[in-house]
Amino acid sequence: MIGKLLMKIKNRVFWGMFGFLFLLCCCSFRYPDVINDIKYLKQDHTFYLSGVPADRTIVDDAVQKKLNEEYTRQYFSVWHQDNPRYTREEILWDFNKYGECPGYGENMRKRDRNWMDELKRNAGLDRYPNRRARGIVVENTDLRALPTNKPHFEGLDNGTGYPFDRLQVSTIAVNTPVYISHVSQDGAWMQVETSYYFGWVPARDVAVVDEAFIRSWQNGRYAVMITDPVPVYDEQGRFCFKAPLGAQFPILNEEETHLQVWIGVADENRRGVLKVSRISRENAAQRPLKMTRANLARVANALLNQPYGWGGFNQNRDCSAMTMDFFAPFGIWLPRNSGQQAHEAGRFIDLEQLSPAEKEEAILKYGVPYATLIWRKGHIMLYIGSYKGKALIFHNMWGVSTRDVWGRKGRRVVGHAAITTLRPGIELCSGRAASCDPLQRVLGMTLLLPDAKMPPSAISNP
Repeated sequence: MIGKLLMKIKNRVFWGMFGFLFLLCCCSFRYPDVINDIKYLKQDHTFYLSGVPADRTIVDDAVQKKLNEEYTRQYFSVWHQDNPRYTREEILWDFNKYGECPGYGENMRKRDRNWMDELKRNAGLDRYPNRRARGIVVENTDLRALPTNKPHFEGLDNGTGYPFDRLQVSTIAVNTPVYISHVSQDGAWMQVETSYYFGWVPARDVAVVDEAFIRSWQNGRYAVMITDPVPVYDEQGRFCFKAPLGAQFPILNEEETHLQVWIGVADENRRGVLKVSRISRENAAQRPLKMTRANLARVANALLNQPYGWGGFNQNRDCSAMTMDFFAPFGIWLPRNSGQQAHEAGRFIDLEQLSPAEKEEAILKYGVPYATLIWRKGHIMLYIGSYKGKALIFHNMWGVSTRDVWGRKGRRVVGHAAITTLRPGIELCSGRAASCDPLQRVLGMTLLLPDAKMPPSAISNP
């Protein structure tokens, strides 16, 4: 009896120790909370200025002036149109798309078709366009695919569920010019066009402006925010709004420590009214800010570590919103989504047929730090130079692909803007699978400066 009892005890001890060691082993192979690039690369743009004169410009003043003039033309283009740029069919496209696939709501329950039918009825697009007016956004607001603040999630898992609200098109910074083409039947929503896209915004966030307002606003000198976000007050010290990096205001007077600017607010009739504000030079600069390495690093650092926001979800930036806002102080206009930025903002160089090593070699050889975009499908990145022989990029990303030792695919959430190599999270790709390698999926790079050196065989946009 005693022998059998001792044997049972030994078995229990053995299997107990085995279970403990198994759990310990599994825990030791858990993915780290922070990917290696972010853990080991200095997350400070000024660190990578070592050996480079901080006051050196990366573009000729005359070239930057021309780019800035084009930025102004694009930015105010919606105030110089008499009719909508987008058709009724283009606006209906989203109603039809999400009507066929209602998706999931904020309670993670499937929506029914009635929800979409009611939105479509309230939009009243049979009378589109029922309004032709110029306006200005008086709050930081969301540009929506449909006239609702309610979300549409394609699924419930990572990548199709939260925070990927497919109705979130973009954000519009406060005091951005817009063209108002249509008002919903209940008056709560406006269909507007910005310089970069169109969509629905809450009517309370828009004020109609007249010719006098437009003449005063387009005075040719503009202050642009270079930190984020900044509270803005009127002359009486009353809070008006918070201005994000990239937001712009006409300059009235320049003081030693401040810029006196116009800001736009709405009166009780939702008409645009001009008020005076003073903004510290620590927070704003006259556009275009000279493209010195120090200024580029300063603006980039203001965006570093900021949370990722799909389409501007929760007033945060996604990859293309970050690059668009980064270049605004320097007077370089970019379209809104990553594919357009890659193919329309400069001279595109096709890298798809190259090996990963050849892609990195081409980027290091022809890329201009802080003036070159790196593109893979659905994602845009800013090339910032090299460190220890590796190309570095700055980008706002949701996460990186993973693959475990059993070949199972997954995703590691990053969720903020960071400095990485071209292969962020590669340590989480067991066997370095090609489909898991971010560099393998790089398709091209875009040179934003017209005088940048081009490779002899590059495929480029005119």
